[in-house]
Amino acid sequence: MAVAPKIISIDDDINSLKSLEELLHFRKCKVHSYISTLDALNAFDEVKADAAIVDYFMPNMSGVELMKKLHEKSPDLPVIILTGSQDVKIAVEALKGGAFHYLLKPIQADELFSTIDKIIDQLNLKEENRRLKNELAGKYGFENIIGGSPALSDLFKMLSKAVKTRSTILITGESGTGKELVAKAVHYNSSRKDGPFIKVNCAAIPETMLEAELFGIEKNVATGVDQRPGKFELSDGGSIFLDEIGDMSTTTQAKLLRVLQEREVERIGAAAPKQVDMRVIAATNMNLAKAVEEKNFRQDLLYRLNVFHLHIPPLSQRREDIELLAEHFIDIYSRENGLPEKSIDDKAIDYLVKQPWPGNIRELENVIERAVAVSEGDKILIEDVRGSTYRFSVPAAGDADTASKGSMESAVADFERKLLLRALEENDWKQNKTAEKLGISERSIWYKIKKLGIEIKKE
Repeated sequence: MAVAPKIISIDDDINSLKSLEELLHFRKCKVHSYISTLDALNAFDEVKADAAIVDYFMPNMSGVELMKKLHEKSPDLPVIILTGSQDVKIAVEALKGGAFHYLLKPIQADELFSTIDKIIDQLNLKEENRRLKNELAGKYGFENIIGGSPALSDLFKMLSKAVKTRSTILITGESGTGKELVAKAVHYNSSRKDGPFIKVNCAAIPETMLEAELFGIEKNVATGVDQRPGKFELSDGGSIFLDEIGDMSTTTQAKLLRVLQEREVERIGAAAPKQVDMRVIAATNMNLAKAVEEKNFRQDLLYRLNVFHLHIPPLSQRREDIELLAEHFIDIYSRENGLPEKSIDDKAIDYLVKQPWPGNIRELENVIERAVAVSEGDKILIEDVRGSTYRFSVPAAGDADTASKGSMESAVADFERKLLLRALEENDWKQNKTAEKLGISERSIWYKIKKLGIEIKKE
């Protein structure tokens, strides 16, 4: 918002109008003055004023009545009421009617400027909120869900239908596939985009606290407990994203079912429920159908959640998207770190495409972030991504059984030997590079090679 707001001024006293104009021009405001309420109302839509200053005593209607008509055109318009009367009832009427402030005549410049500054601050805040919402809408547009694979195109088709409804949505997919990104795409491309987007990770909050977190709590339910709204109330007019819903206890599931059925929530200790208007978007990496069979998830709740089912395929099923995703993350982290634009070598792409990616897109992003940081020059090479994808694999159950037959020391040594061998192979048997990738000294590498009896391959 510019520091020079447009103000519409209405007063049937021409001298008062001129005096106010001079003061407002001193504050660098753009002023449109009218002595007629009708003229002011007719011109309002064209002027597009940021605020209004209205005299209370006008011939055809009071300033409060005029303010109401202005609010019909622009509900959030800040209106200052002027009056030459000391009658407190006028001030009360003005403020109850929705006035931003009221000022007594003759106007004191410092009081007027202070009020104008508050209006400017409020307008700046609204403009910043509007900018951030537009930015979020752009950030979470469909085009930011990267990929063109057949598996992803099916998701896009269902997503485009889901955003047009108010129905509950269930998003499923492995960890790291981008369930939160899809949830935000639903919200910021729907009619609720101007409302709040509230996220709750059901697995991260202890069960004893989750109910209060979701439903809120009344004051003095327990000693020292203050009143606070729950996440459902805070999401009124917007969307609530219940991540990891499969980890929710059956007790809380029953209460969530009632919220979905009745569209009302009841704070802990409250005498009556409260209506809420929010869209529930739930996500899980669990097989909820199996959880229902095992009596860990309510079947009736699954029916309520599964109105729109959006399944995000794992990265292993959309390998065609890996190159696009890699280039996307390279662009992001190059800019974030102030580095020149980088590209990625074909051999590096081939290597990435062949990886299993158990951590999905999140894992790929972490690999690319590190590769961008360690790569030299303007191209990311295979050794940059290969070093970044080094994994500490976990022994299989059979290995653990075998290890238990021997000593702990020999099991650890065997595991350490396998890890070191893989690291050496991935770094072309160069001890200095292996040490760097593993984050230990070259002396430690040399010592472990000798201790573990590893034979170094010569080129």
